[in-house]
Amino acid sequence: MLTRVQFVRVLSLGLMLGFLMSSATADIEAVKGKRYTLTKKHGPWMVMVAALRDVEEADRKINGGMSAWEAADEIVYELRKKGIPAYTYSQDEKTESLSTVDSGRRYIAQHGYISVLAANFKSNDDPDLKKVLEYIKKKFNPSFLSDEKNGGIMPKTRTMPFSHAFLTVNPLWEGEIRDDAADRFLIDLNAGQKFSLLQNKAKYTLVIATFQGGSVVQVGNSVSSEAMVDFDRHFGKYLDACAEDAMELVDKMRNAKKFGYDRNYDVWVFHEKYKSVVTIGSFNSKDDPQIKALATQFAAKTVRHPQTGNDVSAAEFFTIPRLTRADQKVQKQWVFDPNPKIMEIPRIR
Repeated sequence: MLTRVQFVRVLSLGLMLGFLMSSATADIEAVKGKRYTLTKKHGPWMVMVAALRDVEEADRKINGGMSAWEAADEIVYELRKKGIPAYTYSQDEKTESLSTVDSGRRYIAQHGYISVLAANFKSNDDPDLKKVLEYIKKKFNPSFLSDEKNGGIMPKTRTMPFSHAFLTVNPLWEGEIRDDAADRFLIDLNAGQKFSLLQNKAKYTLVIATFQGGSVVQVGNSVSSEAMVDFDRHFGKYLDACAEDAMELVDKMRNAKKFGYDRNYDVWVFHEKYKSVVTIGSFNSKDDPQIKALATQFAAKTVRHPQTGNDVSAAEFFTIPRLTRADQKVQKQWVFDPNPKIMEIPRIR
């Protein structure tokens, strides 16, 4: 129920993002009437307080009341008086989904809306993060919102006016964004690895082998329940086997001379949530000429099929031993990815 005509509507946003933030609430300027505009230097992770929009201009002229910009500036001012840095942001584009470290979404103001964002956090372990968010959701209630002279810009609710506040990314941020929870997960997965990629101090490496678990193929509009049960039962085993296979390949390639190769290889292993990868090399530039040479060496080659005579793509592989006598058999063989790809080495705090 509205106190009067709702001249500025609040967009309720259902996104909940747990990302990196770092608070900075000391010596916050608060000048009434001054506009504090969001820039790329703020954040990277902030609290989305509200998104405001004007109603029809004709209605507002008849009934009076604040514009969306006036209301947004007032909310920012009230937050700043409490020592919480706050800013306004508007972009004439629709909401856009952007990839992040942990498949979250970055909020960008919808057309016609003015967003109010508050606080500047760099880590989701910051002790002030929960305090700021909880305050905005449960205690922040500027007096001007209940003043009917302002046009009743907020609907009356059983909860506080900003109870739907949530964490989001500064849409202008250009730097790296990491999720501490995801980092800890990767650290746990890669703990105790002798040649973990996390130990590599360079910027880039080249992925030459990928080990993934099993999968279920959907046929038509349904998935076999029996297949799903079997998949769930064995999926963890598949991933464990993949991780062990990747680690063994790294061990053998780093000691390749023992198995008849002319050199040992500078290879690394990295375990992710659903796969493990083996990479080679340590590079500080994507343009390093060694990358192209290694990619060519390990990539699949075009060869003539012995039976059909057609050109086919054949993957490269690593075998133990490299060469066998007539009475010998290959002990083990690993197949390399047909198209090695450059990978940015994760930097985990």
